[in-house]
Amino acid sequence: SSAKTLQISYIGMQTQEVAIKPNLRVVLKSDSQMVDEVVVVAYGSAKKSSLTGSVDIVKAEQLTKVPVTSFDQALQGKSAGVQVTAATGRPGAGANIKIRGTSSISAGSDPLYVIDGVPMSSTDFASINANDIEYMSILKDASATAIYGSRGSNGVILVTTKKGKSGKTTFSIRAQYGISTKTTDKFEMMNAQEKLTYERQLGSGYGATGGANGGAMTDEEIAAHPSTNWADEIFRTGATQLYELNMSGGSEKTKFYISGQYYDQDAIVPGSYLTRETARINVEHTVSDRLKVGVATSAGISKEGLLRTDRNALNPFNYVYSANPYDAPFNEDGSYNTDITVGGVPLNIFENIDNNPSYINRLKIVGAFNLEWKIWDEIKYVTVAGVDFNQAIQYQYNKPESQLSNILSPDGPKGYRNDNFTQRATWLWTNMLTYEKTFNSVHAVKAVVGMEAQASKYRRINAMVEGFATGKLDAISIGSTNKDVLGTTTEWKMLSYLGSAGYTYDDKYILDVALRRDGSSRFGADNQFGTFWAVGLGWNMERERFLENIEWLTRLKIRGSVGTSGNNNIGDYAAQGVYGYGSYNSESTAYPSRLPNPNLSWEKSMQTSVGLDASFFDSRLSVTFDLYKRKTTDLLLATRLSMTSGFSSRIDNVGEMENKGYELAISGDVIRTNDWTFSLNGMISQNKNKVLKLYEGNDITIGWNSLVSEGHPINVYKMVRWAGVNPANGDALYYTKDGKITNVYNSDDAVILDDKTPDPKYFGSFGAKLAYKGIELSGDFYFSGGNYIYNHINFFTQSDGSMIDQNLDKKLLYNQWTKPGDITNIPKQSLNNQSYQSTRYLEDASYLRLRNITLAYTLPKRWLKPLRMENLRIYAQGLNLFTITNFSGLDPEVGDSPTTGLAATAGPAASVLDFSFPAARTIMFGIEIGF
Repeated sequence: SSAKTLQISYIGMQTQEVAIKPNLRVVLKSDSQMVDEVVVVAYGSAKKSSLTGSVDIVKAEQLTKVPVTSFDQALQGKSAGVQVTAATGRPGAGANIKIRGTSSISAGSDPLYVIDGVPMSSTDFASINANDIEYMSILKDASATAIYGSRGSNGVILVTTKKGKSGKTTFSIRAQYGISTKTTDKFEMMNAQEKLTYERQLGSGYGATGGANGGAMTDEEIAAHPSTNWADEIFRTGATQLYELNMSGGSEKTKFYISGQYYDQDAIVPGSYLTRETARINVEHTVSDRLKVGVATSAGISKEGLLRTDRNALNPFNYVYSANPYDAPFNEDGSYNTDITVGGVPLNIFENIDNNPSYINRLKIVGAFNLEWKIWDEIKYVTVAGVDFNQAIQYQYNKPESQLSNILSPDGPKGYRNDNFTQRATWLWTNMLTYEKTFNSVHAVKAVVGMEAQASKYRRINAMVEGFATGKLDAISIGSTNKDVLGTTTEWKMLSYLGSAGYTYDDKYILDVALRRDGSSRFGADNQFGTFWAVGLGWNMERERFLENIEWLTRLKIRGSVGTSGNNNIGDYAAQGVYGYGSYNSESTAYPSRLPNPNLSWEKSMQTSVGLDASFFDSRLSVTFDLYKRKTTDLLLATRLSMTSGFSSRIDNVGEMENKGYELAISGDVIRTNDWTFSLNGMISQNKNKVLKLYEGNDITIGWNSLVSEGHPINVYKMVRWAGVNPANGDALYYTKDGKITNVYNSDDAVILDDKTPDPKYFGSFGAKLAYKGIELSGDFYFSGGNYIYNHINFFTQSDGSMIDQNLDKKLLYNQWTKPGDITNIPKQSLNNQSYQSTRYLEDASYLRLRNITLAYTLPKRWLKPLRMENLRIYAQGLNLFTITNFSGLDPEVGDSPTTGLAATAGPAASVLDFSFPAARTIMFGIEIGF
């Protein structure tokens, strides 16, 4: 009753004291110092203002706006410096992700994924429900990743799943349905009339021999012939449906989150599909004021229909381009037309898909048990025990009556069954002591020491058999001949010691240090342990007196770090001597197949990074800028051995590479009122790569059109340069190595093309969000510029006469050179004329894509109260709605390639467009109901 002032406070607002009056109206101001997001970082959590490393946060709502089956694909355009490429449009396929460039030639550039403290295999993200994710932390520089030691050089992605909240138990139901189609109609292939005319011109094929008199077809016969559009026949409208239920709640002591989801997708081509069921249980229990325990477990099972991706008639995407348009897929009675020949192979693609089924069943379990014991107020003991279990069974059956069985075994046993079983179990045990205390309100100290043990075991069993009587009975035991069973078991182990310490003075000046020592069974006996470290500094300048009166400045922070990390992503026995097994004279034999290398060690990266974080006008405008340089040494490469050793080569640490670049991200709230919100965001990144050192300076060939070479970007093209078409005679022209023009193709004239690399010169995204009360419209564009892709499809379809037995590009008929003086880029057409590998098919694959768009409406709560609902949201989402590009292929976002021939994934970067699964355009409709 004697009080004269009243103190008013609220989370995120500045506390105010006002004189007590009968009537008061107080407006609190935002306090940027209090609105300081706590995020998960390496082995713990921290306020963003206290970080010295480069860490980006991707929240749940950003992930669920992108309707993809594998959550890593949703990261595209969400973090500067993180290049995300959809490896393939296949249902359930993951993405290729590179953080700050390619850091390795042979050991991979995938980041380390950690879910709820457990390192996770990146092979099957489709078994993880993206809606179970609370947010992801992307660690990019040395200060953030060094604590992960030999696994952190490619960056780290920390996945934090949703937890329960005390109070009323809530239920949420989500249902979605959508359709998918191909993203483009860029199929400039000849129709039947055009192809028959072309064949007649060259004097080969049905157009030259299919006339009534056994000779060339007449114009009337050509005009009357039916035509098949193979793109329309093979591509279809896919359908997707999703149903999900989750519940959350608990008491002050026990909290839980439980979810279950069913997902079903039929892809845009027959034979490709994905069904998936996932479940998650997260439980936290407070035993006492000083002891907490928790469990986070998820399980997912899936079945995916597989298509062949070889560069032949078995691949439906090859068939779209290669099948002749004067052939029909079905006879008049609806049966398969088995007289079709594609590339010399008598195969009907629909018969092949129906009579040669192939699919893979997967099981993935990720679980973590954690315990936190507060020994004293400042000291905690934390332990995490986790497992990542992956199992897959791939089924392939060629029915004995199928065309393929007759092709593979024309005179032998018919029918073939192949089962491939793989299993990998990885367990982890982490133990840590943490200390955290603030002295005199300004000296904040924290420290972590710990150890970590990890082990992984892989098992593979492959069983094959031939000789089946009927396609209706496919049990592997029924096969009568050529039975074979293969098996492999491998394992690796790791033991690590880690520590970190940090000091912050008055929330202004920040110092972080980290140290980790890893021991791995993968490396040589003399180098099984490696040490990695980092130092980071930060300065929150807005807290300085000389800036505190600048009202429009909310936050201004400068940070920098330097440190080392490693890459241990090589074979489990790369350093060990290995024996191979065989037989001789009906007896088993063993022989040395690889020499041991006791000196083999990690690839090592040293990264230096400086950055700036700034926000203005009560955080309405935010800017983040980073510069970095990363040098990778001890690259794992093949070295030559003396022939007297009995071996030609072995793996050694001999190479060096460098990445450097910048990252810029800007976001802002243009309008922020009670009813209206309008925000914009954008980011752009650039990375420059250079190979500094290779073994004896020798180039490494990747496929036939690119290589790794000292002084050049990784995976640079080396090709003969195309000079166009001679208008006088229609000959194809090429540049010699010294720049002269010739009509003679010589592979020795190939030169390195530094200015045309598979990696983009820049990439990024921009987006906007507009909301009025319960209505929301948001969208994101993604762009990539300056990267070049070799269009290998055009090499086949614009073959100038050498591939007359398959369909071809319209340009060969309409744009070909026909008389002196013609200006064109299509040479004269003649039978068996060769179109050589050159820059003729190397294209600028820059593009701008509307990656995703969402229109949603959340009903007012007063409407829902009579229905006993907490919320109801309906929405529509679009994915890959349109793309602007000059690239002539189906999709400029090139990921993988066929398994035979040119495999883009065999090299450090995707460089070849082949007959791979293209991305799909998807439209989804959904409803979410909360109780």
